[in-house]
Amino acid sequence: MAAISRGLYVYNGPVLTVAGSPLLSAWLDVSGYGRVLPWFVFAAGTSTHSIEGSWDGTAADADFAYTAPTSGTEFNVVSPFIRWRTVQTVADATKSKVYLVARL
Repeated sequence: MAAISRGLYVYNGPVLTVAGSPLLSAWLDVSGYGRVLPWFVFAAGTSTHSIEGSWDGTAADADFAYTAPTSGTEFNVVSPFIRWRTVQTVADATKSKVYLVARL
């Protein structure tokens, strides 16, 4: 049986600059899903990626802590909503792409 999945978030826009940082997704409803698979590529400069959790989809909640995401490695969903954050701290990126997929 195939895994049921749903694309949550795609970013393939302009490259992320230090001045344009952070890249922040909207709050993504992950209720009903158990895992999220992130795929991302950021080239050049220094990028720091994180997942933030929320109870209500309006504000980050420190009680829903996620470890830093690794591209190609699923993580468990521990909150009803998540959002993606990338902070570009040193030099502008030359490539900025993110794809998040929710899975049962």
